[in-house]
Amino acid sequence: MSSIRKLIAHTAFVTLSLSIVSANAAQTSQVTLSDAWVRSMPAGIPAGGYFTIHNGTPRTLTLKGASSPACGMLMLHRSDEMSGMASMSDVSSIDISAGETVKFSPGGYHLMCMDPTSAIKPGKKIAVSLEFTDGSKVQTEFAVRAPNGK
Repeated sequence: MSSIRKLIAHTAFVTLSLSIVSANAAQTSQVTLSDAWVRSMPAGIPAGGYFTIHNGTPRTLTLKGASSPACGMLMLHRSDEMSGMASMSDVSSIDISAGETVKFSPGGYHLMCMDPTSAIKPGKKIAVSLEFTDGSKVQTEFAVRAPNGK
């Protein structure tokens, strides 16, 4: 292959790679989070994380997980009530349709911070990263509130 053909092939590869990265970055910039907070609890008790997410992309996104250095493990959870009994369960993923807003709140979807660190103190902020099945991530800060949510 001549050096000109190699240069053209290399340029095409780099251009395609940058297009893919730019498309992924543009997609995640259309995902917005608001009202992000985590409930501080006494030592050793898991903490709940709450927020509102809006999918401003033209396609369904699937939230598959979350992470934070302030948690030993951060999981997607859901609270349910059946026959007057409340229960919580792990959720493996949550679909967020194009244009949809989903609220993570007490009594519904939430993040469960297992083994919270000392970083979770009222008045502080912790970093949280939400991870989607397409490989994109959205990072934000969650305000830490007292156990009463204030």
